[in-house]
Amino acid sequence: MGRLIHLGVLLLLLAAVVAVTGCQGTDSTPPQNPTTVTDTVTVEPTAPTPEPTKTTPTPERSTPPPPEQSPPPAPVSPNPPSPRPTASPTADSASSVVREYFAAINARDYRRAWDLGGKNLSGSYEAFVDGFATTAHDTVHILRTDGDTVSITLEATQTDGTLRLFEGTYTVRGGTIVGADIREVTEPDPPPGEPSPYYENCDAARAAGVAPLDEDDPGYAPHLDRDDDGTACEPYPP
Repeated sequence: MGRLIHLGVLLLLLAAVVAVTGCQGTDSTPPQNPTTVTDTVTVEPTAPTPEPTKTTPTPERSTPPPPEQSPPPAPVSPNPPSPRPTASPTADSASSVVREYFAAINARDYRRAWDLGGKNLSGSYEAFVDGFATTAHDTVHILRTDGDTVSITLEATQTDGTLRLFEGTYTVRGGTIVGADIREVTEPDPPPGEPSPYYENCDAARAAGVAPLDEDDPGYAPHLDRDDDGTACEPYPP
């Protein structure tokens, strides 16, 4: 029984082989082995291009200016001194005109003195100049200035050495003396009970600024009145 099974398997295998062989014989074209051509392409890997990095611009920070530092307050004294009064520009200019006026007279620049106000104090230029014929030097003292009014005292030294004193005011407008109220100062009478001054000679009287002396003036004495005309220590003709 076992042999019969093996024999049948063999027959089946043989029949299969015959069948396969018969199929190959009917094809007139011999089978061709396909040729496979393989092109080998070597591709070198490339590094990936990095994407550009997007940078967000950082806004510039403005540096704030340093805070202003105020100076420390000055110490306040318990009793601050009172401010000194200052002369106004008008007062300064008015007193300057008066000083310049007398400076021109002392320099014998009478034309300049005339332009500074002499033209308003005299009728003519010749009369103005003649008024200083016996004046050797003028010394002016500014006492005060009230607006355009300048108060002064004046020491006028004469060519004979005597001294005449004046006081009063000048009015200045627009850089020019426009008016004057000047009067000569005489020696006051001595108070009652006080002796009259005594002058040994006319030089002493002139040094005291009282020459010439009239008979009614304190200090007059006959020994000073050489020509006995009632006026002592007057200028004598040569």
